[in-house]
Amino acid sequence: MYTTLINEKWSVKMQKQSLMFLPLLLAAQLSFAGSYTDTATVTSVDKVYRDHTIREPYQDCYIKEFYQGDSDGSATNEIIGGIFGGLIGNQFGEGSGKDAATIAGTLLGASLAHDDELAQAKTGRVVSKEVCETKYRTSSNKRLSHYRVEYEYDGRTFTYTTKNRPYADTVKVRVEVSPK
Repeated sequence: MYTTLINEKWSVKMQKQSLMFLPLLLAAQLSFAGSYTDTATVTSVDKVYRDHTIREPYQDCYIKEFYQGDSDGSATNEIIGGIFGGLIGNQFGEGSGKDAATIAGTLLGASLAHDDELAQAKTGRVVSKEVCETKYRTSSNKRLSHYRVEYEYDGRTFTYTTKNRPYADTVKVRVEVSPK
């Protein structure tokens, strides 16, 4: 009796597993049974082009004239002039007047140094210097991108794209048949 019970459980288990794989087997049978290869007639092959833009760098060099003054362009002269002016201004006055004289001497010394630098800049000279800039030439050209192939099968027209040009008058097509 115990072996009969084990055999019945094993039989039920196998039936459940078989039912589980049945849809997979049916789907596989339908997919293999419902497709075949046939030939279709090529009606046209068109080249499809795409625009490509090319940017090529080049150096554009030319002579440019600059005005070069004798000043160094820094604020060092004004700072030194302010320090000396403050020291001299500090020698005059008493109390709060001494502070005012120091401030006035600082401002006057910086102003005189600045004016002197401007006068030196006017005595500068014109300097020629070669300047180069990177510029770009752009050109555009058309390149073959792919082929658009039109074919007819069973009275209907279809298209596809490919990188390689088909040279035959027919192409192989895969036909799949399935129930609705």
